[in-house]
Amino acid sequence: MKRLSMDCKATVEIGEYSRGGQTRGYNQAQDHDMGTKEKYVPCGIVDEETGQLYVTFGSSYKTSDFMV
Repeated sequence: MKRLSMDCKATVEIGEYSRGGQTRGYNQAQDHDMGTKEKYVPCGIVDEETGQLYVTFGSSYKTSDFMV
């Protein structure tokens, strides 16, 4: 029997937004992230036997929507 652990987390907004990190070159980002239309929801699957992690992105907030 194969054992997997699956969960979906916070939304990731897609666009030129500042993430508070550092960069070596010039990087320009928008001041605000309000009104974002495109969003991705990461969903991770861990194979508990091998420790392998698989991450996929979708548009649903429900973990059950990622199951096939």
